Amino acid sequence: MSPATTIERSFRDPQPAPAGPRRFLEGIRLTRKERALLELLMQNPGKCISRQTLLKSVWNYAEDARTRTVDVHVQRLRRKLGPHADALKTIVRMGYCWLPETAGTL
Repeated sequence: MSPATTIERSFRDPQPAPAGPRRFLEGIRLTRKERALLELLMQNPGKCISRQTLLKSVWNYAEDARTRTVDVHVQRLRRKLGPHADALKTIVRMGYCWLPETAGTL
């Protein structure tokens, strides 16, 4: 199959919009890490995920890593999420969680 055929086929047979987190994220420009972080939180609504778990899952950092990477990415996500930023909660000394019922309509 030639590249032209592949491109034509993708235009003729569009994939349906995915449900869940990916559909919500369609209109928001995120980096790969921001997207991975937000999807992980959105797939576990109401569950607090520790900074260490996020560092290991999203960035593949060692268990004992000390960095502000998660905090910086969460700050950027909140800016980009606009009215939905309230759903991204910081649980002091525990981690972060996604609580969609506390934010604007998703």
